[in-house]
Amino acid sequence: MEFGIFDHIDDSGVGAAVALEERLRLVEQYDREGFYAYHIAEHHGTPLGLVGSPNVFLAAVAQRTERLRFGALVNVLPLYHPLRLVEEWCLLDQLSGGRLEPGIGRGASPVEASFFGVDADSTPARFTEAFDLITAAFAARDTLRFDGVHFQVAEMAMTARPLQHPHPPFWFGASRPDRAGWCAERAINVMSLVDAERTRLTTDGFRERWSELNREDSALPHLGLNRHIVLADSETEAVRIAERVYPRFKASIDHLWVSRGLPRPRSTRRRSASSSTAAPPSSARRRAPASTSASRSTWPASTT
Repeated sequence: MEFGIFDHIDDSGVGAAVALEERLRLVEQYDREGFYAYHIAEHHGTPLGLVGSPNVFLAAVAQRTERLRFGALVNVLPLYHPLRLVEEWCLLDQLSGGRLEPGIGRGASPVEASFFGVDADSTPARFTEAFDLITAAFAARDTLRFDGVHFQVAEMAMTARPLQHPHPPFWFGASRPDRAGWCAERAINVMSLVDAERTRLTTDGFRERWSELNREDSALPHLGLNRHIVLADSETEAVRIAERVYPRFKASIDHLWVSRGLPRPRSTRRRSASSSTAAPPSSARRRAPASTSASRSTWPASTT
């Protein structure tokens, strides 16, 4: 079992410069305390995320930590040209001594996609094609050619290379259990964002497909679970902290939908319900203001 941190870096009201420096100091503490990894969200045009360009922020993380692995969870593939991501990932992997673990996804918000002129209906196809291009880029020996519907590459010399081979291990934020098999086939780490029952469907489906492929259990990627956790000296103190800060965070989650008079997605409604009915936090003596994720430590030793 490994423990990591998932962070939205949402607007807490102290100003971006102060918030970002405070977060970097906190990340240094995560590194000293031995957390496995630190992942951040990507959001645009909303107080839910101050870091619209996660890889820029992660360059600072790479320089201020020594052991902590890190990445975006996720980089929203339909909003990038995939080659830009490949080059940024290679740079981050080199800067960090091979500690990058990037997340990939198509994005949860059609409103945010619209800011970039991307039709939400096109994001599934854009995601698939972008990942195909990324896979081809990491597999290319010398040059890359790609002719897709959304992305084309003439003949490009692949001068950017990661420190981890053939590429840094990927993560996928799973809200649908039917994506488990797709991730297993590509040996992608999974982070479940849903309730325990649906998480079990995801992890069981992943292991089943992994077994069908005749792959070793010892090589099983991480199967992670994301949960909000507040740790304090007592249960009463933990509840007090949560009741003070959660309403602002929840308002940030709903901001784009409320400001446009749109119904909230089912996923955010489920998160609200699970947060309000969760069992009280256990007592502890260390505070962790960001979400904490746990995953099984089964990634091959050569990449960790």
